[in-house]
Order: sequence, then C-alpha cells, then structure tokens
Amino acid sequence: MQYTLIRSKNRKSSAALQVSPKGEIIVQAPWYMPKFVLDKFVDEHERWINKRLVEITKSVAKKEQHFATELDLEAFIITKTEEYEEIMGLKSSGLVFKRVTTYWGSCSPTGKISFNTEMIYAPVSAVEYVVVHELAHLKYRGHGVRFWDLVNKHFPRTAEMRKILRQVGHRR
Repeated sequence: MQYTLIRSKNRKSSAALQVSPKGEIIVQAPWYMPKFVLDKFVDEHERWINKRLVEITKSVAKKEQHFATELDLEAFIITKTEEYEEIMGLKSSGLVFKRVTTYWGSCSPTGKISFNTEMIYAPVSAVEYVVVHELAHLKYRGHGVRFWDLVNKHFPRTAEMRKILRQVGHRR
C-alpha cells in the first residue's frame, strides 16, 4: 500500500498513521525507524485504512446542498437566531458568517456568534441546532451539564443533530 512518509526528529518512539480528507495515507515516524518496519505497520492497519477510505468516499458523495445559496443560509440563521434569542431570553452582540474547516459555530466572550457557511451542506434541523448551541454559550461558556440541559431544553434532538453534523463533515 502506498503512503507518504514524514520523518521527524521530534517523534521519539512510535509511528502514527492517518488518512487525509483527500484519501492520502500519511505515516509519521521517528527518523531512525527502518522502512521495512513502517511497511509492516501500514500492512497491519490495512483494514482500518480501507474503512477510513470508504468513510471519506461516502462523505464526499453525500455532500448535497440543503440551502440554495449562502445568502439563504444566512437569512435562515438570522431568523432562527432572533426566534431563539426571544425564546431563551438571550441576546448576541452580532452575527458573523465565514467559511472555516474546524467548527460549525463559535461564540466569543463578547457575545458575537460566528457561523460556518459550510452549513449550506447541513440539513435545516442541524443548522437550527447549531443556532441553539451557540446561543447557549452566551449563558454557559463551556460544555458542562447546565449547558447541555439548556440546549436539550430548547432542542431535544441534540444527539441526532450532532451525529448528522459529524456525517456532513468539514470540507478542507
């Protein structure tokens, strides 16, 4: 099986294996580790590698837009944010929309909420969940029990939406 090898002086004792979002197999290894040991390492993990490759292929194939344009997504988020601010008794200091690869939404200490425009590929209900999740951060900064109680109170299908968002994944 072909792979990209990255040798590192910082890696001390073990090799690491990953499959990139583009389906590239990457092995990180200490500079002194012999190639035949790394080849065996990759062969021993072939089943895991193939499973990851299938997951990546499925997630790429499933990418369908649930909103016609980013403007439609933004309008939906604005409407839902206003609706849930009233229901939850919370108020953000503003909304920001941008494309990022690591999160769906974030809430700054100043109360400004950022939303990932990649949610154009997420179902409407999942986007609504992200709105509730980020608004809950206005009251509770972390992901403690009280935070989840507040989110679940206003959006009971939290676990289902989190699973859907993981399947949608972030484009890179």
